[in-house]
Amino acid sequence: LGEYVVLYSSLFQRRGWHKFVEGCRLPSDFATNVQALPHRAAHLLNHLRLRGVSVPLTTPPWSQAKLAAACARGSHKSATEYITFLQEEIIAMMQKGQWVLLPYHLVKHLPNLRLSPLGVVPQRDRRPRVIVDYTYSGVNDDTLCLAPQEAMQFGHALQRILQTILHADPRFGPVYLIKVDIADGFYRVWLNTNDIPKLGVIFPTLPHME
Repeated sequence: LGEYVVLYSSLFQRRGWHKFVEGCRLPSDFATNVQALPHRAAHLLNHLRLRGVSVPLTTPPWSQAKLAAACARGSHKSATEYITFLQEEIIAMMQKGQWVLLPYHLVKHLPNLRLSPLGVVPQRDRRPRVIVDYTYSGVNDDTLCLAPQEAMQFGHALQRILQTILHADPRFGPVYLIKVDIADGFYRVWLNTNDIPKLGVIFPTLPHME
């Protein structure tokens, strides 16, 4: 992990933020001709391919004092308790171009920087899960909600599935169901480079990385 930090620090200082991010990212999962898809969301998908997802916030940028206080407070206790697991997870995500890890002194003056605590949630009969607490840092409450309400179809899933089956056209035969889970789903859509610092995360300090 320390070797990655040294490498990223050197690249960041030589290239600057935008070139650094471009060099760390892997090729986009969006096809270059996604705009030609016969779908109403084709133009939006192409926008996400070219510009990435924006993170519009309703509050002013954090002051250096607030950033320093968040950094001093650090991550959740669980992040330190599961530090070995956490290091393995972060390395795997960096190898996929999904995360970067940089010392605070190099990034503290990035425009729009905010810092949220990292944590680990144990799960029964499954491997632990890495979380970022954007509620504790206030980033969730400060985020401007732009998605239409009808796009957020959480809850009542069984009811909606049963209604769809009930109203299916019998001319096409019986209804078949399939569940698809896309690995690292949210990481497959890039963030806008300018907005990445808004979702900054505090990684637990390691003795050999201070």
